[in-house]
Amino acid sequence: MAKNSNVPAASPAKLPVSFQAGRHVVRVTKVMQGRWSMALDDGEPVGSYATEADAWEAGVREADKLDRARGP
Repeated sequence: MAKNSNVPAASPAKLPVSFQAGRHVVRVTKVMQGRWSMALDDGEPVGSYATEADAWEAGVREADKLDRARGP
């Protein structure tokens, strides 16, 4: 018979996930349950997002904005 436990499962690692967006590296990090931050290149994390997808989207938008301003 399985034991019923009220102990919460261990939370996932809060390591950043990095990916290339244009000429930039976007780093998305889980700050706490339901909160994510985004950092561009080697900058400090900025913003607070409800989902990982929201943080990722903000990073891609910012990278695109910087690439367009820089030109070809």
